Amino acid sequence: MQRLLRVELARHLNVPQAAVRRATRRGELCCGYPVAEWALRRGRQVLYEVPDEVAATLEAPRAGRLKRQSRVLRAFMRES
Repeated sequence: MQRLLRVELARHLNVPQAAVRRATRRGELCCGYPVAEWALRRGRQVLYEVPDEVAATLEAPRAGRLKRQSRVLRAFMRES
């Protein structure tokens, strides 16, 4: 399982963050993927536990703005 932030998952799926958020809230599919089932909520933070076989098929995101998101993800992982 890979844990991704909403912005990272949206970038992988090539959709806006709002589409991922809406699909998570409504329990719908986003680009054919069950993102609501992958959601892991901790307070206001939502991470997505993407299965490895699905993560391998997703596009690699552009690595431009992942530094801050990686810091948030590391802090979240320390709390777990």
